[in-house]
Amino acid sequence: MHKIKNKILGSVILIVTLSVTAISALAYEQFSSILETQALREDTIHLEQTTNQMNHLIDDVQKYAANMVNDELLQQFAERLQYPSTYDELSAYRDVVTQLTKFNVLRDYLESSAIVRSDGKVFWSSLYLDPYFEQLLQEEWYQNALNSNSKSGFTAPHTILDGGSKKVVSFFIRFDSQYGGVLLLNIDYAAFESLFQYLGQSFDQVAWIGEDHSLLYQQGIAADPPAAQMLTISGPDIQVIKRDKGYYLTSALDKSQWSIFTFTSNDRFYEWVGYIVRYWAIFLALCLMLCFLLFLPIISSIIRPILQMTKAMKQVSMGNYNVHLSFRSNDELSVLKNGFEMMLGDIERQMSEKVEQERWKRKMSAELLFAQINPHFIYNTLNTVVYLARKKNYTAIEEMIESFISILHDAVNIGDAGLYVTVEQEMNIIDHFVRIQKYRYADRFELVWNVEEKALGDYIPKSLIQPLVENSIFHGFSEKESVGRIEIIIRKRSGRLLISVRDDGCGMSQAKALAIMNGALPPARLPSGAMKQIGLWNIRERIEYLYGQEGRLVIRSSEQGGTKVSVLLPSRQHSPE
Repeated sequence: MHKIKNKILGSVILIVTLSVTAISALAYEQFSSILETQALREDTIHLEQTTNQMNHLIDDVQKYAANMVNDELLQQFAERLQYPSTYDELSAYRDVVTQLTKFNVLRDYLESSAIVRSDGKVFWSSLYLDPYFEQLLQEEWYQNALNSNSKSGFTAPHTILDGGSKKVVSFFIRFDSQYGGVLLLNIDYAAFESLFQYLGQSFDQVAWIGEDHSLLYQQGIAADPPAAQMLTISGPDIQVIKRDKGYYLTSALDKSQWSIFTFTSNDRFYEWVGYIVRYWAIFLALCLMLCFLLFLPIISSIIRPILQMTKAMKQVSMGNYNVHLSFRSNDELSVLKNGFEMMLGDIERQMSEKVEQERWKRKMSAELLFAQINPHFIYNTLNTVVYLARKKNYTAIEEMIESFISILHDAVNIGDAGLYVTVEQEMNIIDHFVRIQKYRYADRFELVWNVEEKALGDYIPKSLIQPLVENSIFHGFSEKESVGRIEIIIRKRSGRLLISVRDDGCGMSQAKALAIMNGALPPARLPSGAMKQIGLWNIRERIEYLYGQEGRLVIRSSEQGGTKVSVLLPSRQHSPE
């Protein structure tokens, strides 16, 4: 008794120790990778949100400025350079200030605005003339923007003195050439700065990069200064650049030459990993203590192997033969264990042999049924080739032979590829088949596919649909003078695959359709509809062999009303063989 107990106790201690150690090492490695990926994804989302907000602000400024330059009062004021008197000019200026004020109050981010006439004279949205504003526009921020010859654009951040010192980013837009002059909108720098301050909560460093890699805003201290090539954005997507000390994210802004640059250090990432490792160590320690407390009462019991064998026997009596006895013993229990496992092995081997025999029986039966269809098709195809040869239509012969070879290649692969193909493969074979038949029955029918894309990968019995198409061509349109239509519909519904072949041909009586569905009409070569009955009979038998009660064949037809044959099968993404 003590021998069994000591053996189990020693095994449990060894297994638990090794398992916990291995799992901890693997979990740490995997979790670190997952956490890094998740952190990068969250940083990317934060940068995308800020980028979208910046793009929205830029787009709003551009559209609002475009609306202002189209104002008739502002256009006339920008165009007129001479007035009869200074009073008339000031009166016109007063009207312009009123109009600019109306525009300014509609946007919180607008500090002020101004019209710069083509003669260089500046009219601010505040009602006063001051040489300071003309001197202000001689500064580099405005001259560089104006010399770009662009219709509109943003300037670098700068400071203006208008009722106090204010930092702004100006947006200029030119009036049409017939008016001349420039409209200048001064946007509060805080409107941009607030976005970057929020973004800075997620990154170690945030930078707003302007034209020529000029630094418009910076928050935090980078591990290394960004290189110029790192800030070159090749597209609208966010770029990730990894370095030894962390990773950089860069994003370009639409309708401007600005970009956003961020940096996250590895120290910040591993700080979170350290917290998780500590919690993980505490969790593992608690798990080990709990495992030992739970296992000790079980290990102290000497009847554990017997209980295990009892449970295994109950599983076998319920039909579950996939049971295993995991204990090892040097006493009499090992004899019982070995005998029990030998018995299970014999039962499983016998059942496996029986299942294999039944599978081969069904497969051979299905292959024999499938072989009944091919000779008739080969005969008709070769007859058509002979006909085309007499007509010296070599192009048609070449196309027919290529399609015929593809069909034969698919047919002889039953032994290699099995009895199942995907819907997409079956469609390819049917296209070859229809190409051949269109030479025999030129301008007699058309084929229309109506297949859900998600059903293309499902596996179905080989040549399940082709006999249905063949029946529609040979018997549905044999006596019809107008062009016939064949529609193949394949849908997936609730784990089932529905295949329907519908034609507008001659059809058949409801009694005959019901007899074929029930198997009451044997595959005999009757004077009328001989091959049609054989094809449908074979399909019904193959479905019954391969699917049993899970498969179903339904025929809906009426004389001169067309025929619709539907096959309902279980949806399978893998070949059953």
